[in-house]
Amino acid sequence: MSTTAINKQDLDKIKEWLDDPNNQIPSGISDILKRIVAVYLSLNLGFLRAKQTLTELRRAMGIIPKSERGAQLNLFSELNELERQVDPEKVAEIKEQRAEVMAQKNRFDAALKKLIKPIRNPLQLEFDLEQANEMMFSYPISGRAGEEEKLRVNRMGEFERETGLIVNFDYPKRVDLKVTVTEIEYTVETVTDPLTGKTVRASTGQEGPENFQITWGAISNLIKMHVGFAIPINRIALMIGQPEFSSSKICRIFNHMANMVLPIYLILAENLSDCGNLSGDDTVTKILELETEEDDKISAKINKHLDWTYPKANGTGDKKALNVSLLVGKTEKDPRSTIRFFRTHRGSVGNLLTKLLEWRNPKSGDLTFQGDMSTTNLPRQDLQKKFNLVIAGCGAHARRPFWKHKDQDGAFCYYILRGFVLLSRIEKIIDAHGRTRKNVLKYRQRYARLIWLAIKNRCTAAVTGISPSTGTLSQGVTPNQWPPNTDLYKAANYVINNFKELTLYLDRPEIEYTNNGRERALRIEKCMLNGSKFRKTKGGRAVLDILRTINATCTAAKLDLNVYFAFIASHKNLLKDNPELLTPYAVALALEKSAASKNNDLSQENSLTKMENLHHQV
Repeated sequence: MSTTAINKQDLDKIKEWLDDPNNQIPSGISDILKRIVAVYLSLNLGFLRAKQTLTELRRAMGIIPKSERGAQLNLFSELNELERQVDPEKVAEIKEQRAEVMAQKNRFDAALKKLIKPIRNPLQLEFDLEQANEMMFSYPISGRAGEEEKLRVNRMGEFERETGLIVNFDYPKRVDLKVTVTEIEYTVETVTDPLTGKTVRASTGQEGPENFQITWGAISNLIKMHVGFAIPINRIALMIGQPEFSSSKICRIFNHMANMVLPIYLILAENLSDCGNLSGDDTVTKILELETEEDDKISAKINKHLDWTYPKANGTGDKKALNVSLLVGKTEKDPRSTIRFFRTHRGSVGNLLTKLLEWRNPKSGDLTFQGDMSTTNLPRQDLQKKFNLVIAGCGAHARRPFWKHKDQDGAFCYYILRGFVLLSRIEKIIDAHGRTRKNVLKYRQRYARLIWLAIKNRCTAAVTGISPSTGTLSQGVTPNQWPPNTDLYKAANYVINNFKELTLYLDRPEIEYTNNGRERALRIEKCMLNGSKFRKTKGGRAVLDILRTINATCTAAKLDLNVYFAFIASHKNLLKDNPELLTPYAVALALEKSAASKNNDLSQENSLTKMENLHHQV
């Protein structure tokens, strides 16, 4: 039996018949048939809207469909017919000309692609957001050095003669990978004055720490492997396989470096307290031994400034859960001034923020904090009012429940998820055009705001059962209303209740769309727990917090850890009284200024040399 597809006219006739009160169909059956017809009508309307959207997208991207190319298509679509009617040599000539034009077009496209670069306007505020992997380590450990190896043919074995052969060479390349230990021998000068008896020996502090047979480069690489790549210390020792790098010696090196930069770690916390925009998150960790430390231990020194245990919000006692909290902020407009501060304690990122705000200068102005809207991530109420705290939400936290429970209502969840995909694409478009204040406000306010309104309207329809806008759902389609205490009701209600916080970033270019950067920075802690299962002591945990903070903040300052440690070693006199001059950002500026001064001196020297040469010529 043959079947015929139902078109829109047939569906309209059925709808008119169902609307007729004299059709003698029971009311229950009539309602069911009406909903079925409405679904088919909406599917047809959805196809038309999808086709219209596709057409507009093609026009925006400069893609012309075959149906709209007109006469330009006729020559190629009728090429087989031409081959039968025209001289084959002429057809081959046309094909060759077309191939040449297409090749030229491809070359032009490739050249144009190289010319198109993100716009960087130095007169406007830029927000150079680091990639996720750059938050873990500074620069790759390895370098690339060219080596030449000549391979010869066994002439006697293959040809039984050495002469009268034609020799050619080709030059393939291979890449070798080595984890090697290089021993460096220094010639250290010692000078003595025979009149006074004064003796001075040349310092090796620029090469590495005193009393250690290891360079700053080796130390920075060990820190990157452990802190940045979450390789347990015992595995690092086994991988290197040298007695100078045993587990105990590596731990001693880490402890020495943490004690050396401890004043900088604490001054970074003070600097962070005066930032205008902060963001943060935390994750659970484990410590095997929580003994009471002596006064000389590094954890005790930190606990004098930052609390270890915080009280519960309900006042029933102290918190017991161990968390690694991360707070991120910029002290200046320059993105290199970003501070990434890690702290392990019995509390949350809200408790750490409370402690820092107790140090905050009242003249620092209002404060904006971006987190997951949890009350545990917020400071005390009195501090919120004192500094006029503004809370910014995270788009990723709003999106995740819809993906997690998408099987419960596919139509609703995928509508919301498509909206979040578009919001992410808008941020990528901003990156492509240059993340300046003008570009950020332009794309967020013109496009992202409309998408957020569509998401809110669809969530409102799912909560109330009523479409707040005619464009939210297709005509005649009734939304699924989710009752309270269900997962999708909570997800939709989260978007509605926190809509102001979730969309705050639309009007503030300095705020990110999501808080994913902080979560990715803490993901390395999970990788480390999977590899080593726990930290043994509070002191070891404090050492890791310090080194992780210094490493991540050096990365933000675009400063290699090796260069940073060498600079600190040559300015140890500042560590006690002026540690603010040795923060990664301050060191980066100092090195930049020193390099510029050297370039100016060299330029002046070259100018004087040219003037002297000219004078001699005259």
